[in-house]
Order: sequence, then structure tokens, then C-alpha cells
Amino acid sequence: MELNLKPAFFWLTNSTTVRTARFSAALWWRRAMFRALWEVSPRRAISRAARLLLTPPRQAFSDEELAMLEEATLLPVPFVSGRLIAWRWGRAKDPAVVLVHGWGGRGTQLRSFIEPLLERGFSVIAYDAPGHGMTGGEESSLPHILHGLNALLDHLGPVRAVVGHSVGGAMAAIALARRPEVMRGVLIAPPASLIDHTRRIAAALRWPEALRAATQRRIEQRFGVSWSEFEAESASGGQPLLVIHDANDREVALSEGLRHARNWPRGRLLQTSGLGHRRVLDERLVIEATVDFVSGEAA
Repeated sequence: MELNLKPAFFWLTNSTTVRTARFSAALWWRRAMFRALWEVSPRRAISRAARLLLTPPRQAFSDEELAMLEEATLLPVPFVSGRLIAWRWGRAKDPAVVLVHGWGGRGTQLRSFIEPLLERGFSVIAYDAPGHGMTGGEESSLPHILHGLNALLDHLGPVRAVVGHSVGGAMAAIALARRPEVMRGVLIAPPASLIDHTRRIAAALRWPEALRAATQRRIEQRFGVSWSEFEAESASGGQPLLVIHDANDREVALSEGLRHARNWPRGRLLQTSGLGHRRVLDERLVIEATVDFVSGEAA
């Protein structure tokens, strides 16, 4: 999945011409560091690898995002480690749609969907997952993100739909499978396998499989959860589900979105082209299809 790929795999896929040399040097340094640590102290190499996978990238909010937040009502959500920071746009009495961001993102990442949903009579709730945005925290993980989403849904009560991007989409699928009261779900570019994706990270950083597998075991033991629980086939529900995935997504392959759609009895796949992993969130037709589907119309 998309677990802390910014400092590793995403550098290979997202670097611009200007930054290529700097990213290449950083990647070379990381490869050399892990190679040396694995030879000298496997335990330290495993600890460093686990820290890398549990640390989401952070970046400052843009002026556009802050302006959007000023239009919302702050909605703090009680959470085991303190509180989640969430926001609501629209009236609390209107049917709610929850937006779930991806790894290294924040609630405003899906801001292009807010106004079209409000125009259809919904209220919209977005939040920053643990370790992300204004919720803060030093680390995060898929269990963190899933627990945060469940805490928000418990706090809100019945909601109309959940719309998730990337890792947020994958965690939305798990939450939907356990919450039949949520009527619909939309997954945008959802990864289908944490194990497969970390294998791609390991290949990018030239980790031996023994290091990757040991890091997986370390994280599984810490959280008391098997990574196999985050496979697409582990979650299936009765709600209508729309999966939107771009054929040119270089971060999460189209085949992963297809796995989610095939696994869901009432799942459908909407395939786009030329939008990649992130621009898909700003595409007018994707937004219209999502809002139509949430409203109960054909996407």
C-alpha cells in the first residue's frame, strides 16, 4: 500500500527534472545505509525500516486549504490518543458524507468534492488521520487510520456514504464491510495489498527480502494485526460500491482497484485515463460521477 512511500518509492515516481539529482542522491544514501546496517546490526536495520514505514510525510497547508477550513465548523472527535481534528461543511441535519484522505495527506485533499456534495443537499465531513495534518502525532499506520475512521463514524452516527482516496479508500472498504448502516462507498485509486506494496518499496530501496519480512513481523507484533487483514479480499459488504481508478496511475496500479471492485458483490469500476494518482481528485467527471453515485444515481 501507500505506507510512507514519500521518502522511498514515491521519490522514484514523482521527481521532477530539477529535483532528480537530489532525490537520486538521497535514494543512494538510503540504500547504502540500510545495506550497511543489515550487515552490521540486523536489529537496528529492522528498527530503522519500521520507523521509515510508520512515519508519514508532512507538509504545510496551502492558503487555499486554510481558506476552505475557515468555511467549515470545527468538529473535534474523541480518540484513544487524544482527539481527531475534523471539520463539517453544511448543516448537521443533512445526510453526511465522510471524506477520507490518503497516506501523507489531510482532510482538505478531497476539497474539490465538497461544494458539489453540498449542492446536492449533503453535509460533508473531512478529518486529519492520526499522524497527519492538524491531528498531529509522530507516527501513523493502517491500524491508526482505520481506528481514526471508526472513531469518527462512531461519533457522527449514521452517515450516507464514505469517499476515500488511496490508503483512505482501502481503509474505507474495511470500515464499510463492518458497517452495513453506511449506505454507499466510493474508493478512488485504492491499493489492494500492503504486502505487495511494501515489496515494491523494498525493491526500490534494495532491501533483502529477509529485512522486509522481518520489518513486517515487527510491525504486526507491535499492533497485534496481520498484514493479510489489509488485502482487498478481506473486506466485502452488501452496499453499492464505486471504484474509480486511472489507467495511468503509477503509484497504485489499476489492477488493484479492479481487485476491490471484483471482490465487492455490488461493486463497479469506473476507469479513467491520463489523470494518474492525484489529479484524479480534481477531475470534473470523477467528481460528478462520485456525487451522482452517492446520491443514488448511475455514475
